[in-house]
Formats: sequence, structure tokens, C-alpha cells
Amino acid sequence: MRILHTSDWHLGKSLGNISRYPEQVEVLNEICEIADEEQVDAVIVAGDLFDAFNPPVESVELFYRTLKRLANDGKRVVIAIAGNHDSPERIESPDPLARECGIIFLGYPHTKTPTFTLPSGLQVTRSDDGFVEVAIPRQTVPLRVIATPYANEKRLRSYLGVENPEEQLRNVLQKRWNSIRLRPPLGGLRRTRSAGLIPRRLRRKRVRGLPRGSYL
Repeated sequence: MRILHTSDWHLGKSLGNISRYPEQVEVLNEICEIADEEQVDAVIVAGDLFDAFNPPVESVELFYRTLKRLANDGKRVVIAIAGNHDSPERIESPDPLARECGIIFLGYPHTKTPTFTLPSGLQVTRSDDGFVEVAIPRQTVPLRVIATPYANEKRLRSYLGVENPEEQLRNVLQKRWNSIRLRPPLGGLRRTRSAGLIPRRLRRKRVRGLPRGSYL
């Protein structure tokens, strides 16, 4: 299974009065080309998709256009996770339509993705708060993602029941992650040696020239 991990796109960012839109178009085009050339099975965009809560219209259009291209008509799953620069409401608003393309948006720590199946064979077989299991075409093991989209202190207290986030957050998350990690996959899919997470044979390669945090 090949996974392309990328983050910190910061679409809509400018340097003073100089827009970075043209170079962002070039970089996202390169990411799409790499995904196709390397025959990537899944793409994870991990946070700071935009640079501000209210990005320019052209940046929003670029974002959706890029994710649709990466999803390859539902043959490749794309999971986009909100960061501290992103509005979770904006990130999740197109989710029902995006799922039809194989795109999953996670805006909140408690986001639960509905199960669905696409004609391509891509299928969300199970999900929970901040967790999604995906059966990918041509793969015998599922992709299992445990995600924690950025949440402010108020949301953390509400979601996790944490009164002192700085001291308790790590322990609460670790306990929750371990409980999810130990669940057996559904549908007869074979578990990996790494307890159902990312297979050990996954090749990790830094992609030069792409946003910080981009790996294959």
C-alpha cells in the first residue's frame, strides 16, 4: 500500500501584497502528478489546508479541484484533516458530496464518517469518533486512520471530558487510540503486523519541493 502524506498547504497565503497563488497551483499540480506516477493508493492531507478561516475564493476552488483530481474518480481515497488555521465548519461542509468522489473530510476530533461504498470498490467499512477504516481497491489490508483534527481548549474539554488539557490530553488520547488500534478489521481483511495500522512495508520518501510534511 502506498500512502502520500502531505500537510501545511496554507492555501490563500500571501507575502505582503504578493499572492502565492501561482506557485501554489504549481506545487499542487506536482503533488497530483506524483500521486499518479507512484500509483498511490491513499492521500492524507494533515492540517493547515488553508492559511485562514476565510480563504480567497480562488484558493477554495483550487483546493477542491486538487482533491478531486487526487481522488481519481473514487479509485483513490483522500483524507483531509483540519489544522489550527482551518475552519472545521468550512472543511466539513462539502463532505456528503465529497464522499461520492472518495474524499473524506475530518474537521472535528469527534467527526464520525458514515460508511459508504463506491462503484470503484473503495469502501469505508467502519468509523468512530476520529477514526476511519477504508477498504481500498486492489489492497488486501484496510487503511486505518486515527486522526485528531485541531481543537481549541473548549472543544477538547467537551469532546474528551478533559479539565486540564495540558496534563491529561496525551493520556486520554493514548488510551482512546489504543482501544481503537486493538479492534479487529471487518470483512475478513487481513491485519498487518503493526496491529492494523500502516503496514511495515510502506515506503516513506521525502518529496522534494513540496510543502513541509509531504512524504510518500
